[in-house]
Amino acid sequence: MSIVVLLFFSGMVSLYELNHMSKDIQSILDGSRKGIATSEGILTSLRENDKAVVSYAIAKELTAIPSINESLTLIRERIADARSKSNQLVYVSFDSLSMTIDRMEENVQRLLRSRVVDAEILGDTLQLKVVSFNGAQWYRKNYAPLYDEATLRVLDVMTNEHNALTPQAERLSNNAYRAVTPVFISLLIMILILLVFYFFIMFYIGRPIININKALDDTIRYKVPFIVKGECRDEVLGIKEKLESLFKNPRIMK
Repeated sequence: MSIVVLLFFSGMVSLYELNHMSKDIQSILDGSRKGIATSEGILTSLRENDKAVVSYAIAKELTAIPSINESLTLIRERIADARSKSNQLVYVSFDSLSMTIDRMEENVQRLLRSRVVDAEILGDTLQLKVVSFNGAQWYRKNYAPLYDEATLRVLDVMTNEHNALTPQAERLSNNAYRAVTPVFISLLIMILILLVFYFFIMFYIGRPIININKALDDTIRYKVPFIVKGECRDEVLGIKEKLESLFKNPRIMK
């Protein structure tokens, strides 16, 4: 009965720890998916802004202006949303990303306000002399470095999001040990109990019965006195004494 109670108790403890493990695993998976989705969303908006800036500054397409502003707004919204749902340990990474986006937006807005692209397009249309604007040079000097930096900041956010899950992963490892330990201890105790039980069975019952059987065999086969070697206890002792009485008083058997 004690073994059954022990197994039941260890099983309940293991189920409790396994339930915690399941929740931690789900939390880690959700956090990982959230971090990946957040980074992908921000990177997608950055690429859209990059395409729109290239279209405006280099290809001189005025229709790209709304896309520039919309993508910048979307970047900020996604950063704010991700920051509100993230761990406090990741706030610094989001702050660095926001500052990079601020500088990038400042350069883009300065270009839009200068209207040099508009003037150049108008000059080409009306065949007027205007100050030439090198969009490719502006892009390489003012936008591309900040775009690359923003991309790296997003990767930093992703890395720190995963690092923030490390304590949960460590707790998951500890829960795994705690889930297995009760069962392992129960098995050891069961083995110990079985060994002790086997020892007592052999010492108090098994070996005396073997000795009684050997003494009977010797008495029947070789007609020697019935003498049991070793000590007998309790019921086995009673059997031994009755057999000794039978062999000492053969008339009892008649």
